[in-house]
Amino acid sequence: MKNTELLRIEEGYSATAYHCSEGYPTIGIGQKIGPKGSNLRHYDFTVSESLAEAWLSEKLIIIQGELFKLDWFAGLDNDRKIIIESMAYQLGLSGLFKFKKMIAALANKNYRQAANEALDSRWAKQTEAGRSVMRVYYAVSRLIMFMQKLIKQCYN
Repeated sequence: MKNTELLRIEEGYSATAYHCSEGYPTIGIGQKIGPKGSNLRHYDFTVSESLAEAWLSEKLIIIQGELFKLDWFAGLDNDRKIIIESMAYQLGLSGLFKFKKMIAALANKNYRQAANEALDSRWAKQTEAGRSVMRVYYAVSRLIMFMQKLIKQCYN
C-alpha cells in the first residue's frame, strides 16, 4: 500500500470545507485550511479530487524530505514508513515528534513497543485515522509473524 492510498482511506475526500474531528476547517484529503473553530462560510469554494491529490502528494514530499533526515526513520521498512508518514500528515511533524517513546522504540527496532506507545495516545483514541493506522499495522505484523512461523515449520 502506498502512503497516498492509506491517507485517502483514512481521510476520505471532500470537495467542500468541513470541520475535522479536532475542529479545524478542512478540505480535499484532510487538508487543514484555517484556524480551529473558523466558520465554514469563510471557505466558500470547492476542490477537485485531482487538486486534492496534488496537495496531498506535495505535502507528503515535504514530510518525507524531513523524515528521511532522521536515522530512526530511514531504517524503517516501507510499511512502517507509510504509517509514520500518515501520522506526520495528520499531526504535523511537530505533533509526530511529541511521540518520544514511540520514536525511541522505533530507533531500537522494538516495533511492538512503538505500536503500544502510538496506541496509548490521544491521537489513537480520538481519531479514526489513528485507529485505522494501528489496525493496518497489527494486521501486517500478524501476517509477517504467521509467514515467519510457516517458513520455520517448512524448514524444520
